[in-house]
Amino acid sequence: MDKKNQGYNKGSAKKRNEKYTHFKWFCFSFLFLLFFTSFAQEKIKFSGEGSVIGILSSEDFIPFWFHANTSTRIGEFTNGAVYGKSEAKFKWGKSNALEAGVSLMLRDGTEEEFQRENLFLEYTNNWLKATMGAKERPILYNGLSSNNGNIIWSTNARPMAGLILEANQPTRISKTFALDWGIAHYSLNDDRYVKDTRVHYKRVGLIVNLNKKHKITGQLQHFAQWAGTSPEYGELPNDFEAFIDVFFARSGSEDSPEGEAVNVIGNHLGSYLLDYKFKTNIGNFSAYHEHLFDDGSGTGLANFPDGVWGATFQSNNKKVFSMLLYEYVDTTNQSGSSGRSGRDNYFSNSIYRSGWTYEGNIIGTPFITADDTNDLGEKNPSAIINNRVQVHHFGIMGTFNKIDWVFKTTVSKSIGPYSKPFDPALESWYNYVSFSYKTDKYGIFNIIGGVDFSNITDTLIGGGLSYRYVF
Repeated sequence: MDKKNQGYNKGSAKKRNEKYTHFKWFCFSFLFLLFFTSFAQEKIKFSGEGSVIGILSSEDFIPFWFHANTSTRIGEFTNGAVYGKSEAKFKWGKSNALEAGVSLMLRDGTEEEFQRENLFLEYTNNWLKATMGAKERPILYNGLSSNNGNIIWSTNARPMAGLILEANQPTRISKTFALDWGIAHYSLNDDRYVKDTRVHYKRVGLIVNLNKKHKITGQLQHFAQWAGTSPEYGELPNDFEAFIDVFFARSGSEDSPEGEAVNVIGNHLGSYLLDYKFKTNIGNFSAYHEHLFDDGSGTGLANFPDGVWGATFQSNNKKVFSMLLYEYVDTTNQSGSSGRSGRDNYFSNSIYRSGWTYEGNIIGTPFITADDTNDLGEKNPSAIINNRVQVHHFGIMGTFNKIDWVFKTTVSKSIGPYSKPFDPALESWYNYVSFSYKTDKYGIFNIIGGVDFSNITDTLIGGGLSYRYVF
């Protein structure tokens, strides 16, 4: 049975628009690499990788964990994909480094089959990391997490292009305390309801090292979609005064659209994170909660306990397994079903109707879903078709006789938004397994398998073979 006909998932069509800017970035990065190759070969470190994968599935679409959180290297309808990445790093002095990178992907089953993933320049020193362009987010928890450790900003969509300034490593305030920070500006250059939407991002974190075995991290991250051109309101506020309002989440002026004048300029969302790590003789444990918010009631915890609750264990004894992870994701409270502060409607916005998506893909947790084939208007005021979910996710990995293995299983219940609940609720069970063998000279060979069950669609079975070479 086709998921699209059930209205529970996004359609196969992707309205994507690769602008000329990308081509200029590609040329600039290529010339940058040639410059270093010609004039500083002895100090440059080159690295890269190439991979190819083939997938078979019992349906037109493939198992959930084959494509979710892959930065769209693999699409929902992909059967074959090729990926290549190249990076060059130049170091000088004691701590200065300049890095350039580009990665390209070719896969079927997507609207734009050939795209860039990474295209960036990055400068680092002891305290600063400045990245210009688009760069993939680092993989956390060895890839076992259901949202790569960030419910708002996972790896479910392609990297956004922009500029981020952040701490290269937490800045020591004292023997006990350290500070982490970051601020960024991104542009969403895809085909969306509000054209040329900008994204403001910032984070601040405090790391408390209680002793050598115990560490607590608290972090606040804030995102805001703002500016751009709306088909309904025209050009939205985009000057420096508007940016200050966005930065401090203040309401707009009298010239702002009705929703922004009453509330705040832009579509704001973010999260609080509390993470506790401790070391023992048998391994390292962590317990964390990331609380998401989409408006003022969420920042005041009125939507508690929404967010991610997780725990991990990394074993010192690698003979059985190396790491296991459990996460519970809940987005059903939303500050209640009624009242002025209720129905937070995560990742949606009445002005920025494409919501928290990039090229139709959810930027945050992949369990919230969008349908970018919707004709956005009065009948379809939002591309987000489901943002109330309850998820139990378990992952484990290890090594057996030089074979690296990974197993993930996820039980999900989706009940739709408050305004248009699913009847019946969509209940899914996603299962994934992979076995990898790394040779000494000839790269890495990998076998993957997946089985998805649902109360709405037929059982989905898939498998794949991949090869990866790193240099």
